[in-house]
Amino acid sequence: MWARRIIIVGLALVLATLGLAASAQDASPTLPPDTTGAGCEAPMLDLWTAASDACVNGPEGFICNGGTAPAAEPAGPVANALAPSGALVESALVDVVHTPPISPETGSVGVAWLRSGVPVRFSALMIGDVSLRDMSPPEFPAWQSMLVQTATEGSSCLSAPLNALILQSPVDLPARIVVNGISLYLNGTVLVRAAFDQTLLVSLAGAATVTANGQQQDMFAGQQVVLAHPPGDYTRPASPPSPPAPYEPAVARNLPVALFDRPFVLPQPGFVTTRGAINLRVYPSTDAGIIREVSAGQVATVLGKNPAGDWYNVRINTGETGWMKADLLLSSVGSIEAVFEATPSIPQRYGLLGSTGVVISPAGVNLRVGPDGGFPAMAALNGGTIVRLLARSPYSPWVKVEVNGITGWLALVVLDTRAYLDAIPVDFAAPPQPTPTRIPGSFGNAFPDPNGND
Repeated sequence: MWARRIIIVGLALVLATLGLAASAQDASPTLPPDTTGAGCEAPMLDLWTAASDACVNGPEGFICNGGTAPAAEPAGPVANALAPSGALVESALVDVVHTPPISPETGSVGVAWLRSGVPVRFSALMIGDVSLRDMSPPEFPAWQSMLVQTATEGSSCLSAPLNALILQSPVDLPARIVVNGISLYLNGTVLVRAAFDQTLLVSLAGAATVTANGQQQDMFAGQQVVLAHPPGDYTRPASPPSPPAPYEPAVARNLPVALFDRPFVLPQPGFVTTRGAINLRVYPSTDAGIIREVSAGQVATVLGKNPAGDWYNVRINTGETGWMKADLLLSSVGSIEAVFEATPSIPQRYGLLGSTGVVISPAGVNLRVGPDGGFPAMAALNGGTIVRLLARSPYSPWVKVEVNGITGWLALVVLDTRAYLDAIPVDFAAPPQPTPTRIPGSFGNAFPDPNGND
């Protein structure tokens, strides 16, 4: 599918059209006024779904356009090749890319992915009116250093996010990149906004280290730092990083998390630290089951709280989520807006492609009663059959599916799907893998003599 879209081209754009305001005290933005209200929610969902269908799970080393045609540099007759939704362009050939504003009332949206390849692997998701310029020296990999600017004026749609750049590193593979002259050690996900002569960096998952003007600041998920720039010059910081603080919730409101290369539940501002050994539980009660014991001094990301406010829903460094009693934690949180009683699910991809799969084996496959090839077959499915994804196995790369009213299990390898696998619920009631039949003689006994002799 991707091979049909790959187009290697040169591109064009001018950064000076961003029209950033001259000065401000804080790079943390406020939400735009609501002029269209909830009426724009459905058009926004349609735009995100189209972007997801076009570019989710795209290849490394390419820019993928998921929305309205972006502008780009270097200029040339082939620059228009990036205009169609789903178009791919080698990232190393692009110097500048500028995505347009979000305008659901006109069906326009700026959304594009830049996925850097080896040796410095990371993804950069542009949302809204964002300009990105490659500033890497010739001897360095493309996009290891970049200039980012985000327009100050957002959409009038209350369901639209603010203009932002989302940087994400692969799991357990940190990336060191430079953003607006700021050294960023990225081990997770960071949101970037650059306006009013300031760069705002918000850690959304994992951790990050920001270094500028000889000073370094570590950030946990839920924190932000701000750096000033000389007027009109985003190529270098004029200040060291500010002390990390709980981020402003407006920055991440309405973010299309399902478009991230690795979706997750967004953090609340700040973080908590365990005072001593504490149990991570499945729901907010001391009677709830224990997921694991977490040792003292561990930092946890806050995802929300229960209505009474005496329990926090958290994510720990293993990626596991659950509940911790608030009075057993050192709290460094800001305003917590997420209130619920059940641990939220990881956001799944938009549209049908996020909940379905297509059988890709030309010869067809067997739908089985359990998640292993040793289980009996229930039905035969032809290549091209569309199945609905229901759950995944807790101990094998198999998924529970429904097709034509029949529910069974398929190996994940036989399906083509855009679903984010970690967002598919685990079926802990799945039948255990069958015990393999032992081969005679493999467990201490001799093979029978075919001639009947002992």
